[in-house]
Amino acid sequence: MKAKVVVLAAVIGLLLIPFPSNAVEMKLTSSTQYLWYTDFIADDDVDAVAQYLRLNVAKMDSAGKVTITGYGRAMRQFSTGEDVEGRLYYFYLNYRDALPDVLDVKLGRHFMYIPSGSGIIDGATLDFKGIGPVGLKLLGGRDVRFIAERNEVTGAKDRTLGASLYTDAVKMTHLEASYMWRYDDGDTAREIVGASFSTYLPGNVSLYGDTKYDTLTESTSELLAGAKFAPLEKLTLKGEYYQSFPTFDATSIYSVFAVNEYTEKLIMAEYRLSDAYRIALGYAKEDFNDDEDADLYEVGLLARPIDALVLDVSYTVRNGYSGDLDGIRLNGSYTMGKNSISAGMDFADYRRDSMADNETAKKYWIGVAHKVSRDVSLTARVENNENVNFAHNYQGVVALNANF
Repeated sequence: MKAKVVVLAAVIGLLLIPFPSNAVEMKLTSSTQYLWYTDFIADDDVDAVAQYLRLNVAKMDSAGKVTITGYGRAMRQFSTGEDVEGRLYYFYLNYRDALPDVLDVKLGRHFMYIPSGSGIIDGATLDFKGIGPVGLKLLGGRDVRFIAERNEVTGAKDRTLGASLYTDAVKMTHLEASYMWRYDDGDTAREIVGASFSTYLPGNVSLYGDTKYDTLTESTSELLAGAKFAPLEKLTLKGEYYQSFPTFDATSIYSVFAVNEYTEKLIMAEYRLSDAYRIALGYAKEDFNDDEDADLYEVGLLARPIDALVLDVSYTVRNGYSGDLDGIRLNGSYTMGKNSISAGMDFADYRRDSMADNETAKKYWIGVAHKVSRDVSLTARVENNENVNFAHNYQGVVALNANF
């Protein structure tokens, strides 16, 4: 309850900030939805109504530096009889050049990212972008987390603090290093050192990388290094090395369990046959440690034979650790003036190591949309899943979308 009061106070405080009188521009996007699906945890069918709202307020000052952005949802599940549940994803003030050419400020509930981690906080991010050749980002606030369809699951003492130093002094190159602290009910849960870089080289070559080091477990929890190369105008090649070592909050019971390191080596190629057709090929070697690995092959085609029709098909084969899989995915959409229809199917034939026989999993879906006017549209989507757990599992959504 205390956390909700803090958020409400922050929202009211933002709205009461005195700004010079201007023709304030306000935009509101609404999506009213009726949903039905199966709650597997409760083993029950659910039907619900949800209201999503996105707010953008601009031109709050003469220079157009101050904006307010918000996004949230209210939901009522009729089948369970629960009360209306609200979820505020973000609501914050963005003050660009609060100090001219030196400082940007975000205040309120907002998404933050630095190489050490990301998430939603109730707090502030200060971006000192003009300290000579470097910039300094400082952030802190209450950590905000959601679980399933429920409300927030974090308390007033769940906090995130972070600092990041970055530079763009080298042409076409970004370098950044950061440190993040996370606290669970006041106790230290994580301390992460992070770094990232990206650069563009002559000859249509780009390099990038990210890493995270967990100081509490003294382990590299994540490492990514990649390169993109376009040797021909229509051909793009990509190679990546990815390494992951699962880590958990120090306050979690899962932190005492033994885990294995995972690595993946990936190569991909995309060739543009024409403006209407593209093909892609990919291969990944997955290594789960303990002499367990798997091979993953993918091929895809994106086609637009006519302006109104888009087709996307992909085929995947995986062999190795935990079982084998053959799968195909097909999606398409067709537009007819103010109306459009889209449909797709997934089909997978698989066998896990613990299974004696092969099983199949299938998903079919269809969606329609109608543009009532420039600012109002109707959409609907229905999906059916079939696999070893159930013969049919239907879910869907009907939505009325509007811009004001």
